[in-house]
Amino acid sequence: MMQMKAKTRQTPVNKVKSLVTSLFDTKMKRRRKLMVLGIILYIVSPVDFIPDFIPMAGYADDILIPLLLIIAEKLVSSEDNPEHAN
Repeated sequence: MMQMKAKTRQTPVNKVKSLVTSLFDTKMKRRRKLMVLGIILYIVSPVDFIPDFIPMAGYADDILIPLLLIIAEKLVSSEDNPEHAN
C-alpha cells in the first residue's frame, strides 16, 4: 500500500511557526531578522496599539495583521532568493 504524504495546510499558525524557524537561519541578514521578529511579536501580542473601542481606527490594526504576515513571508523568501533581494 502506497502512503501519500500529508499536505501541510498553510494556516496562520503554521506560517508564524515557519517565520520563527526562519529566525535561526544564519544566512539571513540581521536587519531582516529584526523586522520579522517585530512582525511576529506584533502578531502574537494580545495588546492592540489602537484600542478596538475607538470607531473605525480601532479595527485598523487588526486588518494589518494579515498584511504584516505577507510582508514577513516576503522578507524571508527574498532572503532565500538573493537575485530578488534589495
